[in-house]
Amino acid sequence: MSTPDRSPVVEIYDALRALNASWSVDLGKPFGPGWVAGTDLRAASTGPLNDLLVRIGQRARTADKRTLAASFALRYGWASAMAIAPYLKYGCVPDISLENISLKFRESTFFERTAIHVARGVMVANNPAANHPSITSVADRHELLQSLRSVLTTQAIPVVETLREWSGFAPKGTWGMLTSSWAAQFTSLFGDGKDQRVVLPVLQEFFAGDDVVAKMQPRLHEVTCSDVTHLYQRRASCCRVYLLPQGELCASCPLVPHEERLARNRAWMKTQLERQGERRGHT
Repeated sequence: MSTPDRSPVVEIYDALRALNASWSVDLGKPFGPGWVAGTDLRAASTGPLNDLLVRIGQRARTADKRTLAASFALRYGWASAMAIAPYLKYGCVPDISLENISLKFRESTFFERTAIHVARGVMVANNPAANHPSITSVADRHELLQSLRSVLTTQAIPVVETLREWSGFAPKGTWGMLTSSWAAQFTSLFGDGKDQRVVLPVLQEFFAGDDVVAKMQPRLHEVTCSDVTHLYQRRASCCRVYLLPQGELCASCPLVPHEERLARNRAWMKTQLERQGERRGHT
C-alpha cells in the first residue's frame, strides 16, 4: 500500500479523503485563522481555547461557563473521526496526542477539520504496512481497538480537566459528551449504514471496563424504518443546550422520556430516508 519512504498513515488519509471529502485530514503543522494547536487545549483561561470559548458564548448568547464547556466538548468530540475512521476503514490508529494535532474551527465556532503534524501510528503486526518505521505494531485486532480507546482517552484527559478548572463543569458531564461523539462516529462509519446493529459488538468491546469512559458511555437503542435499522442514543450527560435562549432538550438527552425520544428518533429517521430517496431520484 505504501511506498518505502512514505508513511502508510499518509496514504490512509489520502484514501479516506477520496472516499468522503468530509473525512479530510491535513498533514503537517498548520498555520492561519481558526487553527488551535492541540497543546493549547490544555489551558482554557487564556489563549486560543479561551478565545474560542468566548466566541461560542457570544454566538450562543450566554456567559454560563458550564454550558460553554459542554458546547465545546461536543465540538471537540467530533474531532475523534481523525482516529476512528482510519481504525474502522484501514486498521490503523494514528498518533493523535495533543502534541501531534491541531484542530480548525469555523467562524461559526463549529469544528471543521484536523491536522496531524507527523504521520505515524499503530497497526496489527500481520499487516504488511506495519513494517514501515512510522508504524508500531500490536498483536491483534483486539489490541488495536484498545490502542484506539487509549489514544482517545489519553488525549481527552487534560482537556476534560482544563474545562473543569475553567468552568466548574463536572468531568463526568464532559466525558458524557465525548463518549456520545465517539459512539456516533462508530455507528456512522461502520458498514454500509443500512443496519447499524452490526457495529454493536465493536462498541461493546470498545467501551468495556470500569473507568469513566465505560461508566459514561451512551445507551444505544435501535429504530427501524422500512428495511433500514439505525442506532440512536441516550447520552449519559446533558449538553445544557436547552438552557440557551430558544434552546430545547435534544432527543438524546437523558432528561427526555424514552417514549418521546423514540418518537423523535423515528420522525428524524423518516425525514432523512425521504431526503435520501429524493436525492437518488434526481441523479
